[in-house]
Amino acid sequence: VILTLEASIFEETPGGRKSAEIENWSVQKIKTIGGDAVKVLAWYRPDADPSICAFQQEYVRKIGQACKEFDLPFVFEMLVYPLPSDSSEAQTQDYVEHPEKRPDLVLDSVSEFAKPEYGVDLFKLESPVLAKGIADPDKGDKEEVAKIQALFDDLGKRAGRPWVMLSAGAGRDDFKNVLKYAYKAGASGFLAGRAIWWDAFQNFPDMDKMGKDLQQKAVPYFGELNKLTDAKATPWEKHEVFGGEGPKLAGKGQTFRESVPAAGGGCVIA
Repeated sequence: VILTLEASIFEETPGGRKSAEIENWSVQKIKTIGGDAVKVLAWYRPDADPSICAFQQEYVRKIGQACKEFDLPFVFEMLVYPLPSDSSEAQTQDYVEHPEKRPDLVLDSVSEFAKPEYGVDLFKLESPVLAKGIADPDKGDKEEVAKIQALFDDLGKRAGRPWVMLSAGAGRDDFKNVLKYAYKAGASGFLAGRAIWWDAFQNFPDMDKMGKDLQQKAVPYFGELNKLTDAKATPWEKHEVFGGEGPKLAGKGQTFRESVPAAGGGCVIA
């Protein structure tokens, strides 16, 4: 069970967005109720006001430290977003892909939070290019496909640990194409919702139509994504960060008891 920590409502300031934790919620409480991992979304723009960048960095850093203290994997998700200086057409507070995002905004954000000080175990990343209308890597213009693939390859290199893709509400065909690029670049899977069920929910409040759409379209599509993932994704334990041998228990052997942190009460992954 992966449980979230961030509040869905963020603070919008002239210099950028500030994230916050859910009130009266913490990494320790997630551990207490039996959560297996902590998931956090932080809105981030490397070109936002420096004070905002510093605030977001400290927000993530503290969560990473708490996850280490309580021995819980840290799943970190980030999204670029429109600044007040961006065009009026780009302005939105919805959890959607920024329509005017640039690849460097995504890539530089990943580079920042890949630093050891943040303690990220698994990245949940957005496409470095707009997912809407993204070229099919199997059928698109070869030059365009090569440029897009190079950006995904860079994304994977900067992550430096297992990573999966988010959908940010992309259409079904577009998200499937995103995964094709990502898996070729070394991604290990996807954590997505709206790409799978959003179309069905447009029938609300007609529950019968919603159910029929989920069964007839969403379930088969989910199966297609899983099939693609099984065939093309890189198993997380085979990521090069583990040296090709998979994760190892730290302090294994007769001194194992001494290496287990009292607060976490679990195994330590090196």
